[in-house]
Amino acid sequence: MQKMMNRKKVFAGGLVLYAALFTGLSAASGADGLILQRLSGVLEYQSAGTQDRQPIVGQLLVQPRGYAVTKARSMAAIDLPDSSVVSIGASSHVELRRFEREAWGSSSSMTIVDGAIHFAVKHPMGARANYVFVTPTAQIAVRGTEGVIVARADETIVACVHGTNNDTEVYYGGRHMFIPVGMTVRIRRGLGKVSTMSMRRGISGPEFSQFNAIIARNHTLRMQGKPR
Repeated sequence: MQKMMNRKKVFAGGLVLYAALFTGLSAASGADGLILQRLSGVLEYQSAGTQDRQPIVGQLLVQPRGYAVTKARSMAAIDLPDSSVVSIGASSHVELRRFEREAWGSSSSMTIVDGAIHFAVKHPMGARANYVFVTPTAQIAVRGTEGVIVARADETIVACVHGTNNDTEVYYGGRHMFIPVGMTVRIRRGLGKVSTMSMRRGISGPEFSQFNAIIARNHTLRMQGKPR
């Protein structure tokens, strides 16, 4: 009888411990938890305030204000709590600055230090989704659409793949403009840090081609009426 009571105490204690762990994991994966996963090649994660980079073989639950770094011929993805997905291209350095979920929707902020990303920002259950991507030469506001951003020290290239003509807005040099679907905008900063803008029809180039499979998959899912 005594052994039976001891076993019950141990079992009950285990349940309490499991509940505490489950609660902690749920809190971590809730409003702020981002899933950073390696798709191919080499992916590293650098926590805010540190210089050490942690290699990621599969996936890792991370918090905002850290950095995701990919090497050459590598790709990664950030799965956000509102079901939006940001794919990170090869040789890229991205800061995960902020994610917030509010009653009206969700908002996120990331800095593309260098490299390329593909974004598929959703309207979660009809709510608004406001995302901001910061580069060395521009700031891009995104609301429920799909596109690609390439960032370098002196230029930013933004292409709107899908959405409406009012879903992707770029700010540069004290000006701003909406990017129509199917168009690519290049923001270049020249001498004296004066920004110039050029626009062309179509979406092509080596930085964009690495995301072709993702773009094609999302297009197929839309045609089938399925979520991305």
